[in-house]
Amino acid sequence: MGRSRPISSSFGVFALVSALLGSSASALADEGQSAEALFQAGMSDMQNKRFVTACPSLRKSYRVEPRAATLFYLAECEQGAGRLATAAATYDEYLERFDRLSATEQKQETDRENLASSRREALEKDLPFVKLTIPASSPDGTRVTRVPQGGGEPVIVALNVPLPLDPGEHVVSTEAPGRPRLDKRFFIQKGERKSIMLDLSPPTVESSKQVRFGAPLAPVPSFLPPLNPGISARRVMAYTLGGIGVAGVLTGIVTGAVTLAQKRPINENCTELKLCNPAGESAKTTAKTLGIVSTAAFIVGAAGLATGVVLYFTEPPPPKFSMKPQNLTVGVGNAGPASAALELQWIW
Repeated sequence: MGRSRPISSSFGVFALVSALLGSSASALADEGQSAEALFQAGMSDMQNKRFVTACPSLRKSYRVEPRAATLFYLAECEQGAGRLATAAATYDEYLERFDRLSATEQKQETDRENLASSRREALEKDLPFVKLTIPASSPDGTRVTRVPQGGGEPVIVALNVPLPLDPGEHVVSTEAPGRPRLDKRFFIQKGERKSIMLDLSPPTVESSKQVRFGAPLAPVPSFLPPLNPGISARRVMAYTLGGIGVAGVLTGIVTGAVTLAQKRPINENCTELKLCNPAGESAKTTAKTLGIVSTAAFIVGAAGLATGVVLYFTEPPPPKFSMKPQNLTVGVGNAGPASAALELQWIW
């Protein structure tokens, strides 16, 4: 429809509102509500002036299904809630969206477009503006951020230009390299124009100091305890293999004894032709199985025990570390215009 729009400097806020409205609809999947259900709930709350719940419902509905009509009513809701800058930015976004609609869709939105234009123009005189500045001596990289009134991630604030804000309390944070963050709280009223000079935190004290060393002094005896290297990995392996060896030998002895004990039931239940009744066959099977186990256990146990003994008795002595310093240097450092520092430097 090509009509001119009211132009204002308000639309640093436009980017913020666009980000809020353009968030991914996937964040709403868990709520299980359709865009239409959210829209109807928001409209019902708005008619009853329950703006605290009406505006979030309309905003969620727009995220799920971005309809121009929903955006218009969201702007109307923000205006009713007294968030004038947010309402103005939302009207602006609605008018921008209207210009991108097809001719048929624009015809359906004509009445709302007329209302949006007139309301947006009327809001201009009531918008509060604040201009934030920082000292000229501020270091490079200094930035100012603000958390939106409704919460969310901090946004970077433009400096030295009038910015539209919703009436009420605001907090801005100034952050400079090498300095802690400094918060500034202020209030702004409907239609107010305000300029604020932001302060910076004092720089942190540098930890590094220049030190001037003096001449070396005579060596001094060590007062540090001798180094205890602890138990070596070789000794641990010796103990482990020795334990396995002992366990293997004991297993061989026990299974060997059980194997020998089968001799009597075999003799009593088997003939000279090696024909056996069930009891004899069971004794023969037990003796055969345990005989194999006993032999294997003896072999493993003897190997482990022998290896452990060899590792234990052939372990080299631990290295002896000398803790005696060869030199001590004393230095006097310059830590500031009215202070001094003493530094000791040990050399082995």
